[in-house]
Amino acid sequence: MRVMNTNILATAAGLSDRDLLARLYALAGRERQASVELVAHLTVLDGRPAVYAALGYGSLFSYCTQSLRLSEDAACNRIEAARACRRFPVILDLLATGEMTLTSVRLLARHLTPENHEAVLARASRRSRQEIEALLAELAPRPDVPTQVRKLPTLTTPASSAPPAQATIGAASEPTRPVAPTSAAFIPTSRPVVQATSPERYRVQFTIGPETHD
Repeated sequence: MRVMNTNILATAAGLSDRDLLARLYALAGRERQASVELVAHLTVLDGRPAVYAALGYGSLFSYCTQSLRLSEDAACNRIEAARACRRFPVILDLLATGEMTLTSVRLLARHLTPENHEAVLARASRRSRQEIEALLAELAPRPDVPTQVRKLPTLTTPASSAPPAQATIGAASEPTRPVAPTSAAFIPTSRPVVQATSPERYRVQFTIGPETHD
């Protein structure tokens, strides 16, 4: 298997720019089709819990992560999409064409109804995650979050350990003084968060330094 993967990499490296892009386009299409087929089969399996229970799995999530070796995020996305497709099979077509992604379906699934699903899916077509979240803010507005200013833990550098004192004949050794830890320079821990909570309302989260705070 390792040799085969190495050969694939060597083959890809030998492609011209044009052929590389064409190959990527074809592979992305095959991956979408494989994902659609997997979601469709999970939709059926979700309706037959006795099947994976007989194999010793207590949930569809456990079956996906342990038997199919999917990551937890991948399993969640596909299970949510499978359950949404059971209610609205048209989602499979949207996934196959790339109009919708698994992440978009997962975010929208709980807000889809027989009355609104056609309009919502049409509006969500080919939208980014940020645009999907703005749409969700319309479908299910949330109240404003309370204002909070919280001090983050101060990062410190570990104290350097002094070498042990060497005994010298005829000379008194001076006691070593502990070195106090020094505070590390302020470094933002993450990118700012801007998330729509309702139409024209947003939750903003960011990290600032002491100069800005003062």
